[in-house]
Amino acid sequence: MLKAYVVYDTAADECYETVVFAETRNEARTLALRTDACEYAEYKDIRAIRRPELDGCYRGKREMDWDDTQDRIDLVKLGGFECSWEIDLADLDCDTCPAREWCDRAAEREEELK
Repeated sequence: MLKAYVVYDTAADECYETVVFAETRNEARTLALRTDACEYAEYKDIRAIRRPELDGCYRGKREMDWDDTQDRIDLVKLGGFECSWEIDLADLDCDTCPAREWCDRAAEREEELK
């Protein structure tokens, strides 16, 4: 059974994470090398952290896709993901985001715009 892992490059200036599905932690680190989050990483700098709450989100693709509606909902609702903090609250397009009802940043933006 494939398990969900959050992977990221510890040496990167900005923290960009993604979720991959693999049988082992080391396989997740290898898969991470083929993701946008870790494309410039060295294997030794990649961390893979188990996220069992996302195990059931495997739908045939080895990486979750933020631009896929169901993946985004699952990432936000189950995984606690949110839009990058590099994006100003005023620039977020929360009104059309499929995961807005579970997103802390969307709630914060709504409160700020009142």
